[in-house]
Amino acid sequence: MPKLLLKQVTVLSKNSPFNGEVVDILIENGIIKTIATEIINHEQVIEKNLNGCIVTNAFTDVRCNSSEPGLEHRETFESLSVAAQAGGFANIAMLPNATPIRQTKADVEFVINQNQKYGVNFLPLGAITHNLKSDDLVELYDMQNSGAIAFSNANNAITNSGTMSRAIQYSKSFNGLIYSFCFNKELAAGAQVAEGPIAVSLGLKGIPPMAEYLMVQREIELAEYHQAKIHISKISTEKSVELIRQAKAQGINITADVAVMNLVLTDETLMDFDSNLKLMPPLRQANDVKALWLGIEDGTIDAICSDHHPQEIENKELEFDYASYGAISIQIALSLAIEGRNRFCSHLLDEVILNKFTTDANAILNIENSIIDEDNEALLTIINPHEQTILNKHNNHSLSSNTYYLNKPLPYKIMGTLIGNNYFFNQ
Repeated sequence: MPKLLLKQVTVLSKNSPFNGEVVDILIENGIIKTIATEIINHEQVIEKNLNGCIVTNAFTDVRCNSSEPGLEHRETFESLSVAAQAGGFANIAMLPNATPIRQTKADVEFVINQNQKYGVNFLPLGAITHNLKSDDLVELYDMQNSGAIAFSNANNAITNSGTMSRAIQYSKSFNGLIYSFCFNKELAAGAQVAEGPIAVSLGLKGIPPMAEYLMVQREIELAEYHQAKIHISKISTEKSVELIRQAKAQGINITADVAVMNLVLTDETLMDFDSNLKLMPPLRQANDVKALWLGIEDGTIDAICSDHHPQEIENKELEFDYASYGAISIQIALSLAIEGRNRFCSHLLDEVILNKFTTDANAILNIENSIIDEDNEALLTIINPHEQTILNKHNNHSLSSNTYYLNKPLPYKIMGTLIGNNYFFNQ
């Protein structure tokens, strides 16, 4: 692997001794060899002039939908790896909703083995219950021993409180982590979008906020009762943010993430019935989005996830009622977050957002943070805050194209991702 010299980059990483400094970084064999104000290139070194660019820790995605095995027409390990690197990600926590469902040690080991082939680090999430639907727990302990990073029922909420209680209690015995997606389907039966004036004007049944926050409250109570950690994934309502804020203030051991699409748009965008905006949780009102940003600012929300969810065109080019949920987002996740920040929380510093993709996300999954310093592995994301990102059919590395943001300019551009010996640069 050739040596690589990054010229005149600003380090933004709170754990780095070079945080805030403009430096040159020399990388050799995937290791940061030298960091200095100026490094003169006297050798056969690939030099990248990156004046004005930011270097931070490579990103971690705490929630990404699986496609392979079984749904390779949507996404393969290879296409996901490239799309993730194009988006600045080194680690991807993959939901168990592949075909077959990831619910055995063999299923987990299959994913772990892919890490020998591709640039990114796939972190398998094992299922909690059999086929993600029953109330029968699967062998969580065996999956964790085989490499499962945590456990989730993907987009299938566990509405049976007894089942969730048993899962939390069982996982606590071996320091496992349970993800909860809070959605009470009985309260939202037949609904497509968020409850409110937009739903009324569209003639669609609305999903009430309490379909989410009642289950958030349940998870908080269970975490306190069992004195165990639980991760609440994809919150979207103002009330959920407030409940989690209060629980954290009481010392209850919970963490939370938000899907990036819920930070950038409101339900007003649905007036054109664009099925690429049919998401779960749904786009909500401006007060909810502002509350989510306040939760990011004060630490109530620990991470921003991509919730990358490829869908074939046949599942999206339908009437809104019949279209499938989900959008691709991993390649543009940072740009979406910056766009949302600019619209709803313009005073928030870049560093806060970057922490939600790096150190704070790693803390949820107990991943050791890389440090941008000499003699450490190069796990870096390079960002140009002065250029735009435009995702189009030529530079989209996903096998799917279900996104509202195709051919739409977004702020900031990921210039490259370095994962040890693996160098990826966007054109």
